[in-house]
Amino acid sequence: MKKITAMLLCAAIVVAAAAAGAYAEPIKIGVGVIGPISPQTEADIDQIVGKLPNVRAVPIQPPGGVDACVKRFVAGEADDRLDAVMIVSLPTESFQSQRDSHEAKFTGAYEIWTLNLSTLEEDRHRFTFTDSEPVIGGVSAFLALPAQAFAERATGKKLISSDQWQAFEAVQTRVEAKLVAATKLYLTTASIRDTTPLQPLETAKALLDRGDGEDAMAVFKSAGINNPDVQRMIAAAQGQLRRSAANALLGRTLGAMAGGNAGAARLILADYEKAPSAEASRADSIRRVLAYVPDRHTDSSYDGVMKTDVPALDHQAFVAMIKQLFSEQTGSLPNDVIVSAKDLTIEDKDAPKGLKVQLDSYAGALGRSAWLMSLKCGCDANAVLTSEAVGDALLKAKYSPSFTRPQVGLP
Repeated sequence: MKKITAMLLCAAIVVAAAAAGAYAEPIKIGVGVIGPISPQTEADIDQIVGKLPNVRAVPIQPPGGVDACVKRFVAGEADDRLDAVMIVSLPTESFQSQRDSHEAKFTGAYEIWTLNLSTLEEDRHRFTFTDSEPVIGGVSAFLALPAQAFAERATGKKLISSDQWQAFEAVQTRVEAKLVAATKLYLTTASIRDTTPLQPLETAKALLDRGDGEDAMAVFKSAGINNPDVQRMIAAAQGQLRRSAANALLGRTLGAMAGGNAGAARLILADYEKAPSAEASRADSIRRVLAYVPDRHTDSSYDGVMKTDVPALDHQAFVAMIKQLFSEQTGSLPNDVIVSAKDLTIEDKDAPKGLKVQLDSYAGALGRSAWLMSLKCGCDANAVLTSEAVGDALLKAKYSPSFTRPQVGLP
């Protein structure tokens, strides 16, 4: 009797667990695309993501990088809350298309970027493609018609193109089919499959670890500033918040130096030294260098300080440095700076107008930014200037530790 009772109890537990799983709130993954991707392909990608176990795909307009996603999908309106984000992009500057009377050809690269909004763990998967379609005309096209008609009836797809535009459409269709297939394959092992329900306080902790005290406070407020758990975390994070504020001033000091404004660097350094969490040794080394450099002069004597201090900057301090550098060299403060492992995107809404009158200043600022990114990651680094989050590149720069100077040019 006891065995039967135990068996029934176990069965009840299994059924209850299964029922709980069946009615568990699905994980919400925001899915967006950037670049010339057709609405049908976008819908296909949404469907693939939505077929993952216990996942609901939510179509979104990509707001930008990590900071922008956190502000909208974690600290923003409750109806906008998501657990993760997946963006599929085909930047227009990354691909080329050619059409002539003989062939249509595509070459380029796609990127899939995922972000866990609790841990802020990112994953990027990039793959390249190439495809072409011959254009058949004259007698050859006439002789091919019977076989083509049979194939179209059997497959529902045009296999032979009789003009440039048909060839172009055929190649684009195949390329997007490859994108859908690659996305499906990527998702079989992607880390986004392990996403759990959003934990805003975990997000806030991850932001503090990045040195982003401002966004962390926005998340705290969205979670309820009177929440005892939130109050405990804020109290425990006071030291990190103070360090973040001091590090942002350090980053701005280095940015002013990189931008050639020693006078501004001295003023910001003075503010840094007043901060409770300032490091006296770092301030002393910077002050010694600044003592021998005139205002409005970019000097290689800064390089030693840069090579020592830039790799140690946290995320937010690095962003502050890049913004200050651009402000000094172009007179325009970037709207956003997106930093990944080895790439840097600088969004400046005034850039299209500014490039017309001070191209050299923007090129210099972007080249210096690529150099600083290379110092930060210890690797080959790229920097891109855009006027909006999903806009085309206006300028591109590259720096490698083996270079004597950055390479800057039009995309």
